[in-house]
Amino acid sequence: MLTDQPQTTTETTRNLFPLPAAPHNLPLFKALKQSEIQAVLLGNAVGRVAFPLNGRVELLSINYVYVNGWIYGRTAAATFLPRNAAVTFEVEDRSAAGEWRRVVVHGCLDLVESDGEGETSGILGKALSRIRQLVEPATGDRPSPLLRDQLFCVRVMEISGRGSLPATPSLRSAS
Repeated sequence: MLTDQPQTTTETTRNLFPLPAAPHNLPLFKALKQSEIQAVLLGNAVGRVAFPLNGRVELLSINYVYVNGWIYGRTAAATFLPRNAAVTFEVEDRSAAGEWRRVVVHGCLDLVESDGEGETSGILGKALSRIRQLVEPATGDRPSPLLRDQLFCVRVMEISGRGSLPATPSLRSAS
């Protein structure tokens, strides 16, 4: 039934986000253990890196490999990744049952260049070998459609993870 009176915010919110009838039906979340965080980082190859640029926060999807506290990645050379910048990296995975796990890394990003000097110059070989795990080499004379020639690394400084718990009422009542 249509009326001329506008709905209040409370009525609109109730319609969009109805509360469950019982508290055991509310979603539950947990902090991930270090072993779970490592599993999420090692089990995925695509994540997102966020960084400040020109007064805004940019968010870029990237291919990556995680090894011993370092995230090695590659992207197109024309990308505007900041050198020696504080960044936030995020990766998540979801199960078929709708559960999810999310890992957030705060660290320092630097570009890896073949003629680089300083901290990243010694890791070019390591970065190249790690990144080669991401794609198969192109066969024949065809260039790879996954041309991403800018290598970078993120030194992990802080890491956290969060996930949802299964939605089975029997598991929730046991905890």
